Amino acid sequence: MNSEKLRRYVLEELKFDPRIDASGVGVSVDNRLVTLTGHVNSYADKTAVVDAAARVKGVRGIVVELEVRRSPEFQLTDEEVAKRAATVLDWNTAIPRGAVKVTVEDGCLTLSGSVDWQYQRAEAEQDLRRLAGVAGLKNEIVLRRVSKKEDIKNSIKEAMHRRADVQASAICVDVDEEGQVVLKGKVEDWVARNAVEDAAWLVAGVKKVDNRVKVR
Repeated sequence: MNSEKLRRYVLEELKFDPRIDASGVGVSVDNRLVTLTGHVNSYADKTAVVDAAARVKGVRGIVVELEVRRSPEFQLTDEEVAKRAATVLDWNTAIPRGAVKVTVEDGCLTLSGSVDWQYQRAEAEQDLRRLAGVAGLKNEIVLRRVSKKEDIKNSIKEAMHRRADVQASAICVDVDEEGQVVLKGKVEDWVARNAVEDAAWLVAGVKKVDNRVKVR
């Protein structure tokens, strides 16, 4: 697929998704590498734009150069954003109360603390992405659960075999003693690449996933 055709597909996907305001977003493509430039109104819009581009068949990688320009009605103080973020986390029953700490600087949230599972780490981030006043988010929550590396590796391979969107035989899985996983291989599209990483993160004991899987 040539660059101009892929660029058109990405623009059409951004326009197609009613959840996205991409009026200030520019798209360029070089060798199936998509670069997103310009500005959006919120951090939620920024992540939605990136997710939409990743859904397009043929996209091999994405460079994000988007600026978040908060609307005047969302120009909240850091204290207000921090209070709202803490309240949102308290309402999520999947996250142990007090396990996650929030700090805010110029509208950018940093999440810290420790939980047992990746889904808890992911939910904390997802809950706060759409919070009014958030300009950026850094997730530094660590996972404390530890399992044997062979158990982790076998569980990941079994999980991939169960998933229809993953060709498990094409993926190589390496795990070290610290629960850090390296994924290698090739898949058909970006969605399958994300599915491989998601399968790894759902296994108990995984603390980090280095996704080196390439899109054909």
